[in-house]
Amino acid sequence: MNLYIEGYRSHNRSLSDSIVSAAWYYSRRLLGGRMARHIELDIKLTKDLENKEKAYGYCHITDDNLNKPRQFMIELDTSMKWSFDQILTWLAHEMVHVKQFVRCELCDYETGSVQWKSRRYVRSPKYDDQPWEKEAYRLETELYNEFAEWYYE
Repeated sequence: MNLYIEGYRSHNRSLSDSIVSAAWYYSRRLLGGRMARHIELDIKLTKDLENKEKAYGYCHITDDNLNKPRQFMIELDTSMKWSFDQILTWLAHEMVHVKQFVRCELCDYETGSVQWKSRRYVRSPKYDDQPWEKEAYRLETELYNEFAEWYYE
């Protein structure tokens, strides 16, 4: 995996090292080592993302090949008020979305429709009812806890 970190607090070595280690861990856990090696990930650290966008993180495909994307940008709120644990949990959530895109479980179309596994949604369900979000929320804490146990042991 090619991994780049930029933005607010990216100079904080402890935070950056934790994010890099977590991104590697999550990618291998979700995609396996072979597939994870072919991912390019740009992680943008942003101050007050929650206040600006009403979200703690985003996952964007930056690849020209939308059928088999391998290039992604994850944006995370790294304001000082958030703990490393919280930031790394949000990273886990966004890495689940990377997995969903890479494995073609989730496809966004330019028409505004979304395909989740074999079902196509013309209008996206309410945020909390979206099955791809349910999966990401279900896995984020489990992934973070596994990572923390490995990283901080």
